[in-house]
Order: sequence, then C-alpha cells, then structure tokens
Amino acid sequence: MKQESLYLTEEEKNLLVDLLFEQNYAVEILACQLSDIETGLRTTDIMQYQKITALYARLKGAGY
Repeated sequence: MKQESLYLTEEEKNLLVDLLFEQNYAVEILACQLSDIETGLRTTDIMQYQKITALYARLKGAGY
C-alpha cells in the first residue's frame, strides 16, 4: 500500500539522514534498492540506477 506524501522540514530531513548514517542503514538501503532493481523486483531508468550505484560506491569507499 502506498502511503500519502509526507512533508518533512529541512531539519527533519537532516536528522533522518544523520540517523541513517549513524545506524549504518544508508548503505544498506542503497544495497537493497540495487538488489531489487537487479533482480527485477523494482524498475527504474538507467540514469537513476547509475546515480544509486555511484552513491553506493562513494559510501562504501568512505567506509560505510
């Protein structure tokens, strides 16, 4: 079931991102997204896929 759009303030967005990094979830989310795309569970265009893979590589390279 798709949830309604939720508006987050910039402060809330920053807090959420900080927590995702603190808990090491940021790279896990990217890994799951890539796996879903590569196994056909999710569809996306090539540009989005390339952005996700580049971000994943940057985070892994930075030790996350």
